[in-house]
Amino acid sequence: MEPAETRDPVTAAPAGTLAERRFGDHAALLVGVFAVLLAIVHLLAAAAARDSLLASIEASDSFAYMQAKVVRETVLLTASRMPGLESETRANELGEAVRLRQPDARGHGIDQLEDEGTRLRRRSTDLARASANYGLAESALQLAILLLAVAMAMNSARALRIAAAVAGGGVLVALLTLIGVRLL
Repeated sequence: MEPAETRDPVTAAPAGTLAERRFGDHAALLVGVFAVLLAIVHLLAAAAARDSLLASIEASDSFAYMQAKVVRETVLLTASRMPGLESETRANELGEAVRLRQPDARGHGIDQLEDEGTRLRRRSTDLARASANYGLAESALQLAILLLAVAMAMNSARALRIAAAVAGGGVLVALLTLIGVRLL
């Protein structure tokens, strides 16, 4: 058997024109770039979703603590109105009720806790929106990678340009979300 007869038919096939090889190289490079961008955007989406959940839990904790203090305040105010209560005890209970509502250095006053819970709930909502925006960017990058596969199979520069435009849109959405622009 001659060495030429033992060659693998796939590797023995002509490599195509120089332009076709360059096109394939460019498309393959873009697939790699888009995949890296997709991974980065996915990490941003996951971080935003996690932080949204954590902020929501913190908001719930803050509101629960606030409600416990409101109940304690109500009990103290009700107890201070009981007939026959000594004036010193009444003054102590009213003072404690007032103290529960007053701001303190640790941020545990009733109004402070309510403000903090509201701030955390707003943050949770904003992060959930950001996560949705990143999800949109992820989808655009995934579609761009699929379009690149089509471009490579068809050797189509037009499909490659469309893939690049879709990926650019996805990256733009991710960047706008990253700097805080509200899209969804």
